[in-house]
Amino acid sequence: MRRAALALALVALLGAACGGGTAPAASEPQFETIGTLTGGDPLPAATLPYLDAEGALSTDALMGKPAIINFWASWCVFCVEEMPDFESVHRELADEVRFVGVDREDSHDKARALAEETGVTYELVTDDDGSYFRAVKGRGMPTTVFVDAEGVIVYRHAGPVTAEQLRDLITEYLAV
Repeated sequence: MRRAALALALVALLGAACGGGTAPAASEPQFETIGTLTGGDPLPAATLPYLDAEGALSTDALMGKPAIINFWASWCVFCVEEMPDFESVHRELADEVRFVGVDREDSHDKARALAEETGVTYELVTDDDGSYFRAVKGRGMPTTVFVDAEGVIVYRHAGPVTAEQLRDLITEYLAV
């Protein structure tokens, strides 16, 4: 518990240093996250290997339907905490929004175990060297990228989100 509180405080301070607001008091359990309007950056093209299956996902396949791309890793405390929330919203909106989890610079065995433990059913791919994370201008872990049906990044969110926050962000930035 103490380790998680320390991690929250560190991320809060980093968020504040990056323009994400002020750091919360030590007793507050959450911190302000960083959101960035992108001005219409196109989603960078890439082919990302599936975590638990053969083959790969081409980001070109994300065109035609809004998408949520969530960068996560088993070593990221906040990623682990938000995965059940992403799964919940995925189950609600799978017909309207495509969800893709990108495991970043992580052990595939640990990532598979975490995905199984959290019950995640949305697509999971890997970014072994972090190059795709950098290509989409990720700014911390976790990072969630909101992509419209035309393949344009309309919003980036650094930091964890709850199911309620995720639904609100989807409504605001993807009009779903």
